[in-house]
Amino acid sequence: MWNRQALVLLEGKEIVCMLPGGDNGLETAVGDRVIVKQVSAQQYRLIEILPRSTELYRGNRRQGNRREGKQQQGGRDEIRIAVNADCLVAVVSADYLLHQAGYLEMAAAAARRAGMEAGFFISKWDLVKESAQGLLYEKLDIYRKTGDFVYVGSAREPQEELIHAVKGKSVVVAGDRGCGKTTLIRGILQASDGIEGMEGPAGGTTAVHLYEGTDGTLLTDTPGFREWALSHMTEEELGAVFPEITELAEECRFADCSHTHEDGCRVLEALREKRIRRERFDVYQRMKEETDGIPAKMRRTRTDYRHNPCMESFVCQVCGNPAVPDGAGSMHRNHCPKCLCSVHVDNEPGDRASLCKGIMDPVSVWVRKNGEWAIIHRCRLCGTLSSNRIAADDNPAMLMSVAVKPLAMPPFPLDRLEEGLKGK
Repeated sequence: MWNRQALVLLEGKEIVCMLPGGDNGLETAVGDRVIVKQVSAQQYRLIEILPRSTELYRGNRRQGNRREGKQQQGGRDEIRIAVNADCLVAVVSADYLLHQAGYLEMAAAAARRAGMEAGFFISKWDLVKESAQGLLYEKLDIYRKTGDFVYVGSAREPQEELIHAVKGKSVVVAGDRGCGKTTLIRGILQASDGIEGMEGPAGGTTAVHLYEGTDGTLLTDTPGFREWALSHMTEEELGAVFPEITELAEECRFADCSHTHEDGCRVLEALREKRIRRERFDVYQRMKEETDGIPAKMRRTRTDYRHNPCMESFVCQVCGNPAVPDGAGSMHRNHCPKCLCSVHVDNEPGDRASLCKGIMDPVSVWVRKNGEWAIIHRCRLCGTLSSNRIAADDNPAMLMSVAVKPLAMPPFPLDRLEEGLKGK
């Protein structure tokens, strides 16, 4: 809508309708079903907005001036995305899901609030290695309990299962910028021969737009956004989004357990045993604290072991030896002191990088300006390099072995080194 005009899809064609002036309460949204009147050969006027079956909103963390499409909810503005939709398809990349959580969980909650189906599409699946795909398949089991359907693939390839799941429905497609939303919509429309209005290469979407396929499917493309920023989630909503956590929470020793430090906490026990995923637990805690009304300044901040001292023990997954913080000197244990290996899992004792869970091998050392040594680790799965300071009890023989490893295969014949020394 712009300058008191709105685009209306009428019998497969877009027409421009004038909106009534004055304070008549006609506030349109993408997806509205309306009654229009033709007032001349080329002009139409919007007469009435029909009752809405669903309204999909996301939160707005940037408090500012009230604008069209926003409503006040519990002291926070909410941004209306679309109305009258049957299904929300939340899109995230495989790389995102490998490292993070939160977007799909909150998308499911937003869809349930609106009375809509919630589906997930994991895009750019072909850009992660098979080993990482195996880890992601384990994660997808959790999301199948949260959403109505989960599909993976490349947005550039035909997605027959997804096309079948949304056929004949009004669907909102949402995700962060660059995740492949528009490309996915283009593919679905091409499958139904409804590609009018989407000519040209896929680019950044700047406004919400509704497209129609020939098979009755309506697809709403949305500008990318990073978070849903939902507020005031109820216990029932949390339970629907985090079933594996809320089921355990019912077994905690204390009814008011905060799942942060209490004895007899089944959630923390499962977290230590890796029966629930730490990244989902962090999202759950953040949402629960907001639900419980805990002020932002008093909320628990998740420990980032990449920068904060690691006070926990762990068993090395490579050599099987226990590693404790006591002998590290810096209390910043991030690799095994015996084999010098680490595990590529962010926010877990014994690592410092991401969530691909690959073994990080020591491949070299370097010396900082102050003379302190640091180990360069490389992940076997994704190849990421990470620099970690050495600990006081690191195996000296292993350190020297890593340090001199490049000398075993110099990039030049050794006789050239001798010639260079003589010339000097």
